[in-house]
Amino acid sequence: LEMTSKEPGSETAWRLRQETAGEPSLEPVASRDGTTVTVKGLFGSFPARRQFLKRPPSEALLCRQVFVERALAHPGITFSWGSGTESERYPAASLEERIALLYREIPRTILSRYEIEAGGASFTTVYADPSFHRKDRKYLQVFVNRRRVPEWGFLGSLEYAFSEYLPGGMKPCAFLFIEIDPSQADFNIHPAKREVRIKNPEPMKSGFYSGLRAQLHSVLGSGPSDMSTSIARESSFPGFNPQPGTYAIGPGGAFANSAADRAFWDRLQTTVHNPSSGWAASQREAGSGVEISDTSSFHYLGRAFGPFLVFAKGDELFILDQHAAHERILYDEITAGTSTSQPLLVPFVFEGESDGEEARLKKALPELERMGYRIEASNSSFIVSGIPSFLGDKGMPALMDAFKEGNLDDNPAKGIMASIACHAAVKDGEPLDDSAAKVLIEKALVLPFPRCPHGRPIWVRLDRTSLYRMVGRIPV
Repeated sequence: LEMTSKEPGSETAWRLRQETAGEPSLEPVASRDGTTVTVKGLFGSFPARRQFLKRPPSEALLCRQVFVERALAHPGITFSWGSGTESERYPAASLEERIALLYREIPRTILSRYEIEAGGASFTTVYADPSFHRKDRKYLQVFVNRRRVPEWGFLGSLEYAFSEYLPGGMKPCAFLFIEIDPSQADFNIHPAKREVRIKNPEPMKSGFYSGLRAQLHSVLGSGPSDMSTSIARESSFPGFNPQPGTYAIGPGGAFANSAADRAFWDRLQTTVHNPSSGWAASQREAGSGVEISDTSSFHYLGRAFGPFLVFAKGDELFILDQHAAHERILYDEITAGTSTSQPLLVPFVFEGESDGEEARLKKALPELERMGYRIEASNSSFIVSGIPSFLGDKGMPALMDAFKEGNLDDNPAKGIMASIACHAAVKDGEPLDDSAAKVLIEKALVLPFPRCPHGRPIWVRLDRTSLYRMVGRIPV
């Protein structure tokens, strides 16, 4: 082990050298400002290395993990990495840029920063848009005083804050850096200082969580997280003027698809507008007194590249993803309140593929029942005798597709509802005529949370000033 260091302005540098055995040596040398640490033959003389790290790439991989953690914790310092013929150099940069360089699959453009002080500690969180998520916790990391540690309390706070924006079982991409008084953080509880015990952490956790959640709500909106509470609005289908059976607006009808799909929209409209419907009544009661912004002032411009609807409103140009928008609307409807059930002529029977899947399915049954599904668990089998009336023919295929996609993780009901909405929504290849497109836009404009249930934004917004800058009409 060699460590060479020279302070700025010093006449000489010093090198500390330690062999496997013997006393360390310290001598003056010529060197540039800064510190260089060199390790050679690491574990070369120990049997454990030959048993567990038999190949040089295996050793290099573990070394690089340590390198990445140090480079993340010190973005203001230039880091260089070399292994064999491979070499990398990471110049001093912002925290967001350093994360995007070390993890190439994370685009820099989707990263945001949030800073707060709470409980005597300072917190810096760099997080990705919720549309970028994973099934594992690879990109969920916590650093305390520039050391990466498995601090489960803060990891849990990050997960919980993002949970309402992610499909069931998915984990966010978030890096939390905590700076705390060293006297309040004990790293000596682990031989390699990989864990930490924080003195009086509760005020820190509560303050950080409250601040982060408020930040996410201000940036991303407030998404429905508690599916047992009605969040429906009187305007969930505002301006949906077509009446059941009146889809002959253009060639092929408003949605230009099969008769079964048109019947689905008939049932959906009947359910929503029927005052005697328990679901519709609950929506009207929940939505009473809610003020809805004016959505009649937009100007529909047409379609683009298949699934996109283009319209202008005020000084902004919108490009709307028709599938994502319709999926969000259906998801809100599904989670809004109790739906009537349509009995099946012949019950459908299916089985879970494992004990764990059966347990998760049983956990989701109360929410599925509230949606309008009638499902009975019998040993390892599940018998479906009814489906939500507003889904009609799409109810059973959507339910089966949701199970096949593996949305039965930490929050099975949320994942199933998201998949059902996805499979029931208008598809990219289903062109809407102008009347149906305008109806969809009107409903999208009153959404309190303009993202699909999987976290993707439903539209891109471009204001007049930005557009003028892009074409060079005004200086950047």
